[in-house]
Formats: sequence, structure tokens, C-alpha cells
Amino acid sequence: MDPGFAHPLWIVAGVLLIFAGFWLFRWSRRNSASAEIAAATTEAAVNKLLKNPAGSAKPAKKRAAANFRNAMAQLAGIVGLLMIIAGLVYAVFGIFYSGE
Repeated sequence: MDPGFAHPLWIVAGVLLIFAGFWLFRWSRRNSASAEIAAATTEAAVNKLLKNPAGSAKPAKKRAAANFRNAMAQLAGIVGLLMIIAGLVYAVFGIFYSGE
């Protein structure tokens, strides 16, 4: 058996996929709508206690943009997770797969 790795390019590609996957996953976590939903729930509860049903409504255009951004953040999170898994597979195959 050769002392070197059989496929060093696969290992490099795997490491790059892992870094890119972590970056996408982190970006998607930062841009999720969970904080916005929590703030809206708190505001609705306070308005209900104060008997102020009007509250502050956001324009529909802003809400649509926020929904689109949330959907893209969810998609990026899924793609990031898949990239992490693919990077791990690439790196493992680059280390252990002999090819012949």
C-alpha cells in the first residue's frame, strides 16, 4: 500500500464543500424568521392585553419580501447541510478509496 493518499483532490474538494456548507448553514440560521415571529407574537399578546386590536400592521410588500427571504434561508440551510454531508463523503472516499 502506498503511504500517500489515493485521491488528494477529492480530499481538498471535500474540505471545501464542508466549509461552504457550514457558511451556507450559518447564513441561513442568521436570516431565519424566528426572531421576527417571536416579536410579532409578543406584540400581539401585548395588544390583546391592552385591548388595542389595531396594532401596527406591516405593508404587504415588505411582508412578501420577508417571506421570500425566509424561504431562501430555509433552502440555503438544506443545501448547506447536504453540502456538509457530501464533503464528508468526498473526504472519506479520498482517504480510503484505492480506485483499483
